[in-house]
Amino acid sequence: MAKHNSRLNNVRYKYPLPIHPVETTLPLPELLPHNPFSWIYWFYKYYRLVYSNNEDNLLETKITIDVIGGDSFPHIMVRDKNDMLYLWENGFFGTGTLSRSEPTWYTRMNQIVNGDITLNTGDINELEQITRRRRLERLEFKKLREKLQMELLELKKQSALSGSDIDSNGGLDETESLKRINDLLLKQREQLRDFKALQESYNKQNIGIHDNVMDNLKFDYESLLDENGDLLSLESLELMPVEATFLSFALPVLNITPRELFRKILPNNDNSSYDTVHSFIIHYVAYHFYRSHGWCVRSGIKFGCDYLLYKRGPPFHHAEFCINVMDNDPLYYRSNKNMHDYTWYSRISRVIGGAKKTLILSYVTRQTTKKQIMEWWIKGQYHKVFNSYEISEIIYKRWVPGRNRD
Repeated sequence: MAKHNSRLNNVRYKYPLPIHPVETTLPLPELLPHNPFSWIYWFYKYYRLVYSNNEDNLLETKITIDVIGGDSFPHIMVRDKNDMLYLWENGFFGTGTLSRSEPTWYTRMNQIVNGDITLNTGDINELEQITRRRRLERLEFKKLREKLQMELLELKKQSALSGSDIDSNGGLDETESLKRINDLLLKQREQLRDFKALQESYNKQNIGIHDNVMDNLKFDYESLLDENGDLLSLESLELMPVEATFLSFALPVLNITPRELFRKILPNNDNSSYDTVHSFIIHYVAYHFYRSHGWCVRSGIKFGCDYLLYKRGPPFHHAEFCINVMDNDPLYYRSNKNMHDYTWYSRISRVIGGAKKTLILSYVTRQTTKKQIMEWWIKGQYHKVFNSYEISEIIYKRWVPGRNRD
């Protein structure tokens, strides 16, 4: 089953980015691998197609976004179902507003409306359904463990009471009482092991232990249907500001230019100061750096960091690294009161280490003056702005004496 899902994922998530220049239907010249001039001309045409100001693009239609919430806390939303699916399947961009990551709300609600959402359907692929099943299994395991503990406690109480009456009144002697307690402990451990093994065997067959819990759910879905009885699409795909910048600046697939985007997500962009745009710039530089090196970059807020790095994406494996973006200019931290002390690093490394991930401190260093940066920014020469920074990394690990001995 795992190999089958792996093959399906390899087909579904074939492309790491939303543009496919080799397979595009636009008129790119024929590429002759043995001819270096063919490579030069092909890249020249590709650059013109991608970065030209005309309406031609590697996508037939650009993806439409809405920016809501103002520049204080902007939300960049993709509302079209096809566009949401396209951005997720081609680079894992964005997060479903009503889902854990992949926008699956519409599919899950259709299953509820059609009466197909049970844990014994044999096709549990959505993360939300898998999580729900695991929670039910843990709940049943805890209930069984609590029941067995109560039985053990009752036996100990009887043993304590009979200990004062170890005589002709028929009470149990101490040896017999201890033997009964040990036998019960062994029996309980065996029952818990068997129950856990049963759960694992059901998991392999995609069968839930308490399917009736889901079957008996009563859900009022009338308010989610339109006049024709079709399910409304209420979910959107929310992009991080750095993702939207990457998709408008590095890969122009959005229906908005970088300048227009910055006007909507940054306060007073046209008359902004360096301190206003500095934090955004260093975070985008780090995001672009890891994307350009082939990593799948996702938000790391649930682990207390800025980004998570996946080799391919969430469906294939867990993230290996947690990135925390740091400014290499200590004066900026002192002036903005953003300096972290040792306890902050200890807390975040403990959280990340507990999840078996590696914390990387990504230091972004400015290579030119603030005045020069702002001149390029105001003129819209963003490629010069982002190219004027460099990144260095430090791996931060906790040293545990009991675990890291020689």
